[in-house]
Amino acid sequence: MQHRCAVIGHPAAHSLSPALHMAAYETLGLSGWSYEAIDVEPGHLDEFLSGLDSSWVGLSVTMPFKSAIIAHGTPEPLVTALDAANTIIFGAVDGSRRTSRRESNRCYNTDVPGMTGALAHRGLTSADSAILVGAGATARSGLAALSRIGVRHAEVIARSLERAHASLDEVAARHGIDLDVVGWGELSAPGGLGTDRADLLLSIAPVDFTDAEAARIVRAAPVVFDVFYERHPSALSLAAAAAGRVSVDGIDLLVFQGIGQVQLMTGLTPDPEPLLAACAAELTRRRDSQARRRDS
Repeated sequence: MQHRCAVIGHPAAHSLSPALHMAAYETLGLSGWSYEAIDVEPGHLDEFLSGLDSSWVGLSVTMPFKSAIIAHGTPEPLVTALDAANTIIFGAVDGSRRTSRRESNRCYNTDVPGMTGALAHRGLTSADSAILVGAGATARSGLAALSRIGVRHAEVIARSLERAHASLDEVAARHGIDLDVVGWGELSAPGGLGTDRADLLLSIAPVDFTDAEAARIVRAAPVVFDVFYERHPSALSLAAAAAGRVSVDGIDLLVFQGIGQVQLMTGLTPDPEPLLAACAAELTRRRDSQARRRDS
């Protein structure tokens, strides 16, 4: 019997999720399972879902559908609280086609346990304070994750104080986190963020910091977590390692949120180490391929 899964988004071709999930199937000894990246243009989500047949088990969901997908499944409480789901598991089949009936499908958020799992894998299981660089939707998941390891005070560095408060105040209050929001200029202040200003620095801003900027920023906390894997290893990750800080990166997050998805889709739990290796190898393969194309 064929079991199909995929990641959907726009764009989606860059996703490392296929490398992760296929490595998981291999390590778990699963045959007959497939996983691909599918680009779904905005406005076409309903049409895409209605065309799926009974071989489809579930989907990983990335931008711009993390909120829109909730209309197609019953959300777990975390999804409702954050207005964001990154996984849908199908439960209803009408003939040979999947239905999008909310009561039969289930929506989950594995980003939050993925963050705590990634931190725990690198040795951090508790903290009192944190700095968040950026204030978008991922920051809401970040606050929920931080509350699970005990954080009660978070300082957010944002380009727009108004948008940051609109995005984060309710989530912070719900999780018992005292929130301070400061402007983006704090990063370039003469003293920067200072030294050991918090237990953890979480960067959820898609910014390519210069080496000098990164070196100043990582002094602010003994643990530095950059959630984006596209620029792995990022300037922040490299600077953290050079400064003797603990570095947690986007591949760590990808793998641990992916483990949650594999559990939901297959009922089995893969070991993280082969998945971390598979994702790093795929990134290297892509960069080598790009380099060869540039040189040819």
